[in-house]
Amino acid sequence: MNLYRLRCFMKVVEEGSITKAAAALQMTQPPLSILLRKFEEELGVTLFHRSGRNLELTLSGEFLYKQGRELLDFSDHIERQLVEHDEGIRGTVKMGCITSANLFILPNVIKRVHEETPNIVTHVREGNSSYVLQELRSLSIDIGIVRTSVRAEDIHTSTLLTEPLLLALPPTHPLSKKDSIEISDLRNERFLLPTTSQGQGIADDVIEACQNSGFTPNIVYWGTETVPTLLMVMKGAGISFVPSCYKHFNSPDLPVLRPLASPMLQTRLSIITLRNRFMSSVTKRFLTITEEVAQELVSLSNS
Repeated sequence: MNLYRLRCFMKVVEEGSITKAAAALQMTQPPLSILLRKFEEELGVTLFHRSGRNLELTLSGEFLYKQGRELLDFSDHIERQLVEHDEGIRGTVKMGCITSANLFILPNVIKRVHEETPNIVTHVREGNSSYVLQELRSLSIDIGIVRTSVRAEDIHTSTLLTEPLLLALPPTHPLSKKDSIEISDLRNERFLLPTTSQGQGIADDVIEACQNSGFTPNIVYWGTETVPTLLMVMKGAGISFVPSCYKHFNSPDLPVLRPLASPMLQTRLSIITLRNRFMSSVTKRFLTITEEVAQELVSLSNS
């Protein structure tokens, strides 16, 4: 159905005559009459009973007029949504992220998104870096936030932020009272480390630092989730390492977090996307907001 012809038909009905409708549409009467005839031919129905200058709607014309308003309103709504989607202010973003990003970055990102672009809907899938990478490659998500360094030809990686690693200790551990802790002080400790299945992760950096200090860490537990690992540390099962963002996770059930004096270990949070995959304006806008929030968090940490 030609929507322009429908709009002209609606105007004729509302104005009560072709002459008035033509004036309202800023056109002359003959072209409007021809347009109405072509509209009837297009639909295969008669819309008006014609008697001289008088026009009376047929039953088909009455039906079309009642349904036409709803159709035009819906058409206008779709057009507005299309423009908003193209401008990145309406649409859906599917993302995958690790737990720390979901805890400490996304709440601020979602808040900013809803303030600036309330018509963006976000779907989040949480898991370890391997899971996020798998979801990205299967096209189940648009973007991912991971902590491991992914090096692959099909993946584009950009650093979101860099932060120090903190040592997690049981509350009564002797090292918790030391002002300065070095990796060599951990020679006789039991290590609880996060599993690294893709690229270089926290565990790889910790093991390398230990080996550079002359010992191989005694790893008694490999885990995929940070919070359960911290609860194990709290129970005295061993020591672990977490990004410094966890110092903002205020809970009496979490262990003591201390910085390492030497060497200072750091971890990167990265955004991953598929190379050569189309990225919608909505996703680009979401990424921009995420990067802005991350930089603000870095500034607050450094101040």
